[in-house]
Amino acid sequence: MGPQDGARPAFGVGFWGSLAAGAVLEEVQLAERLGYDAVWIGDSQLLWREAYVLLGAAAALTSRVRLGISVTNPVTRHPTVTASAALTLQEASKGRAVLGVGVGSTAVRTLGQQPVSRAALARWVALLRALWSGKPVAADGSAWRLTFGTAASAPPIVVAGRGPKMLRLAGEIGDGAILTGCGRANAMARGMLESVQAGRAAATDPARPFRTYLSIAAAVHPDRRLALDAVRPQVAVALLMPHWPLSGPAEQARERLRASYDYYQHMSRQARYAELIPNEIVPSFALAGTPDECVAQLRELITLGFDEVTLIPYATEDASRADMVAALARDVVQRL
Repeated sequence: MGPQDGARPAFGVGFWGSLAAGAVLEEVQLAERLGYDAVWIGDSQLLWREAYVLLGAAAALTSRVRLGISVTNPVTRHPTVTASAALTLQEASKGRAVLGVGVGSTAVRTLGQQPVSRAALARWVALLRALWSGKPVAADGSAWRLTFGTAASAPPIVVAGRGPKMLRLAGEIGDGAILTGCGRANAMARGMLESVQAGRAAATDPARPFRTYLSIAAAVHPDRRLALDAVRPQVAVALLMPHWPLSGPAEQARERLRASYDYYQHMSRQARYAELIPNEIVPSFALAGTPDECVAQLRELITLGFDEVTLIPYATEDASRADMVAALARDVVQRL
């Protein structure tokens, strides 16, 4: 499914648009200069700057990195809008676009709505591909046609998930799968990959090109405490809706989080709920610690055969997010 055991995967970096647009675009250019293979921009319209605007600008400001949206959804993005936006990005970037999709998280929940079902996501993905063909598509009692649609240049669709059913769907309908919420090469990580494999076996074209992505919150610092503190907000997200058995301490932290979680503070370093997460469980859901600890943890993870590891940089209290992007490249990725 990915590189052979122990082989070095590609490395991407993911940015939330919590910073001003200019700052995010400077980070994108920095990532390319540092040698990262891909840049991903989050999609949550009330929390972050508009993803497609940032990606379009990134296409003009870079020449090499793949450009992905991580991840969009069928609730806030009409299929015709997504089909047009993704194909335009593919054209503007000269074939570097990647469309990450999911059932919906904060983009949906901050509107007071619910994620879609897996079946609805599958129909939406099929509709996107049909629109990219350029042929008329029957939908909602009408016929839609993307006038510049061309399946030959359509971007890959990669499906994000945590639980076994969602990851099986990713294997079945996607051109790739994004695994989230995993920080160790443990039973949970292997179970995730097995679910993807089961989906691929059930796909209509199991031999098609397919990539597996591990998306993981990351912070490295000589002071271990600063690194752990930086990623606690992401660990909170992983704990909130677990799809795999949790350890005793993790289950206790989850119960405390459920009583206080605020989606408007989603992944924010200022979120008070991050204080509820003990140090011992952080490495199970994020890459964090001293340089030596992070290198050892990542070496263990990549033995599972991921095609790409996407690092989501979290700034420590004494530095910027751009500083973290550079530190992860220097102190972790380049040491592998």
